[in-house]
Amino acid sequence: MKSVTSSAEIAVLSKAFIRAGEGLGLNDTDLSAVLGEQVFTVLHLRHGHELLELSTDARSRAMLLVELYLSLLALAGTEQNAKIWISSDNRGLSGRPRDLIACQKGLEQVVQYLAATRSLI
Repeated sequence: MKSVTSSAEIAVLSKAFIRAGEGLGLNDTDLSAVLGEQVFTVLHLRHGHELLELSTDARSRAMLLVELYLSLLALAGTEQNAKIWISSDNRGLSGRPRDLIACQKGLEQVVQYLAATRSLI
């Protein structure tokens, strides 16, 4: 049986994941690719019908997307700038971050890139 705290944490992560996706201009198809799940899972998350399980790979990916969003917002300053950055070609990443985050390796690469960039500031 899950504790109340873990259920609350899962609910917060689920909402933060959806909010981060919206802030980055990602649609439900993009978000499902980030999670490695079907689109209907994202639709259920969006409407509060399903929560990310603590033990799943999707939870780790959701946390990475939230981290990406917060790091990028700190660097870019506004959500509009973040949306432009994530959809633009990036020579340092050898592609568009929006495309790279569709797989776990690419998501981790973008998060590491942003962390390294933030450390230089």
